[in-house]
Amino acid sequence: MKTISPKFYLFVAMVGFIELTSSCKPKDKAPPTVTTQYTMQFNLTAGGSPIAMDQTVTYNGNIRYSIDMLRFYLGYPRLVKTDGTEVPMSNLCIVALDKNIPYNSIFGNNFTFTVPAGDYKAVRFGIGIPPAIKDTVKHYHFGAFDPLNENYGMLWQMTSNTFRDIVLQMFTDTTKAQNAIPNREIIVHVLEDNDTLNLYRDLEFDKAFTINSGATQIDNFNIDANQVFFPAGNAIDLKSVGSTDMVKADKTGIQLGIQLDNNFAKAITKQ
Repeated sequence: MKTISPKFYLFVAMVGFIELTSSCKPKDKAPPTVTTQYTMQFNLTAGGSPIAMDQTVTYNGNIRYSIDMLRFYLGYPRLVKTDGTEVPMSNLCIVALDKNIPYNSIFGNNFTFTVPAGDYKAVRFGIGIPPAIKDTVKHYHFGAFDPLNENYGMLWQMTSNTFRDIVLQMFTDTTKAQNAIPNREIIVHVLEDNDTLNLYRDLEFDKAFTINSGATQIDNFNIDANQVFFPAGNAIDLKSVGSTDMVKADKTGIQLGIQLDNNFAKAITKQ
């Protein structure tokens, strides 16, 4: 029998040692996940100054009002790249400027989305429910994080298929001296009604910006209540208007809803 050379045992030992040391070597860690984000923050203002729910606002020295609730649908928010390509961020959210309510990822006053890093030239979104979504609504049995869930207060309970694009609850001072706490309630529900109106409108805010990889871009969108109610040439007389659900028989209310809807879109500015 042939004798195995001591060199073979030395080789085997060396191979074993190399394999052992290599197997004990820590594996390379996977690179950390980099998240690039875009945040939309919505603020309620009056004449350029922030206002809170139930805060009395005096406009032009002779009109006093306060807002108790403001909600509206944010439809198809998206970024626009410099080449014109759109980057969708969501289908639908609810901007809610309420007091003492729990916010979540689809119901609140700020929303954060994961987006690609890159160069952008604009932000686009709609006010109301986009027709493409509205056309698919057959009932209102939706999940807890669906903006069409009736528990968010945007479904008009008189029907199973009509939603409020904008919900506004406020109080006005109707005294002649305009020196009392606003106490006359006005509730305006701007509906998106299949039979009569489609008030959904798309807005675009042009502003070039770059989001670097791993960074977060935050944009503030201010809603000026004074411009919702008192823009030049289309002011609403808060001392005389009444509440409305914009039902077909309420011609005056429908006109008020259309007027407020037009003003609302123009009252939003991007910082």
